[in-house]
Order: sequence, then structure tokens, then C-alpha cells
Amino acid sequence: MADYIASMDRSIRDVAEQRDITGGYTVPAESLAAYEEEHAQESESFLKATQGVGIYSTAGSPYNQPMWAYYSDNSKGFCFEVEWTDEVLGQYQLMPTGVLYSSVARVHNRADIFGKLLREEAELHPDWSMDRLLEETRSDFFLFRFNALNTCRAVSIKHSDWAHEKEVRLIAPRSGPLPILKQILRRVYFMRTDFPEFVQVLTKLHQDYPDVELMQLAFQHTESYVDAKQVLVKLIPVSEMLAREGRNTETTED
Repeated sequence: MADYIASMDRSIRDVAEQRDITGGYTVPAESLAAYEEEHAQESESFLKATQGVGIYSTAGSPYNQPMWAYYSDNSKGFCFEVEWTDEVLGQYQLMPTGVLYSSVARVHNRADIFGKLLREEAELHPDWSMDRLLEETRSDFFLFRFNALNTCRAVSIKHSDWAHEKEVRLIAPRSGPLPILKQILRRVYFMRTDFPEFVQVLTKLHQDYPDVELMQLAFQHTESYVDAKQVLVKLIPVSEMLAREGRNTETTED
């Protein structure tokens, strides 16, 4: 609680100093008291929110060899390239956020986000007084952004050992699957073809996702580090294959 209030106070004073307010600026006692009361009321609901969100984890590129090794069973799998449109993000209230990597104990002070948003408001409204800025921090829109950004940050911290992944997460208000794959899937990458599920997956993609591109990757230790080529798939009905085989047989007999 003390760190939370101290950070709030410091952020407000920093913004006031940047505006060269003569004689400095003293945060009204009632304002700090209000922040303290809000902190106590919101802590429990904030904890519940972070425990109930949905998290979709992605990488920034398909050209990452370690990812193929330990997430795709030594390259026996697929990588989906998806495109997050504004329409999909808005419809499902998804918030993209980069993962923060740290090798120290994870301490999340929600007041840090308050300071960030307060500075943004100050830049957007240079003519507002400090009292007007503080009034804005209690608006519904400000509080929505404050809670959403804090939730995203709290659930997007990992140890620095995983920094090579450069992970980007999509945070949903609640956990559970979303029926959006057909709206966002653009390409499917693969490397190996010698595993049982390969033909099943390609058949599924060809039948249900006909516009999705298929790309085969090969990593090399030469100047051209990654080779990616598009693959086209065509299904031949069994009846047609049998008919062709029959014609071939008849021709051979003749």
C-alpha cells in the first residue's frame, strides 16, 4: 500500500514539475486518500481478474529454430501465421501485449501504469490544470485502461531465460477457446513430413481452409539461412483414382 501511494504521489509531482508549475505542486490530501481507498477496494477484484483471463501466446516469427525444437517435437509439427485485425480484437476484447522478461523477483506495482497513463493525458492536454488532470484519472475510460493494462502486465512477465522467444500475448477477458481461427489464419508452416498426423492435418487444411498458404521451411548453415517455399496441395477423389487405375490396367491388357 505504501509503495502504491508513494508511486502515485511521485508521478503526479513529476508531471507538475514538467509543466514548470511555480512553487511546485502539492497533491491534495483528499486525492491521495481516495487513491488509497480505491486501492484497497480493487486489490481483490484485480487478483480475480488476473486469475481468470485467457492467454494466447505467440512468437514474432516462424524462423526460430529453438521454437521448432521444443514446441514442435523436433520439427514434427506446424506453425500457424495469424493476422489480428482490428475487427477481431474489438469483437473479442483482445489486448496484445509484449512479454516482460526479468531475472529478479516479480513485483508488480499498479501505480506504475497510473504514472504512464497520467503522462499520456498530460501530453494530450497541455492546457489542463493539474486538478483537471487528476479529475480525469477517475473517469470511466481512464479506469478501464488502467485496469486493462495492469492485468495485461501482471500476466505477461517471464524469466529472462525465455527472452529469445520474443513472445507476444493476446489477453482475453476470460479463459476459453474462441471460434476465430478461420478469421485470422493466413499461412501454415511445416518442416518435416515423416509423422503420422501430417497427412491428416494437410487434408483438414485443404478441405476447411482452402485459401490458407502452405509453406515448407528448411534451415541451413549457409548464406541463405532460411529457405521457405510455397507448397500446393491437391486432393484426388478415391473414385477418380480407381477409374484411372482401371483405365491403366485395361490399356496394359490390350
